[in-house]
Amino acid sequence: MPNSKPMVKLIWDEGHWCDRAEEALATSADIRNPQCKRIMQELAATYEHLARLTAEIKSAAGAPASFEMPSKISN
Repeated sequence: MPNSKPMVKLIWDEGHWCDRAEEALATSADIRNPQCKRIMQELAATYEHLARLTAEIKSAAGAPASFEMPSKISN
């Protein structure tokens, strides 16, 4: 039986995660429900964390600044 789980792809581009964080923060500015606003702000913080981790991993691995995985996921 084939594996029905989707394959996880990692994005090794901190700019991608920074862009997602900016989008989440911009969206949170329009949200009136306090719980939903908080959730969207937490999502933005998580994206910022992913951006930092990506930069740290690339730095630790000695990868060049322009390094990207060839199978980058598009929105």
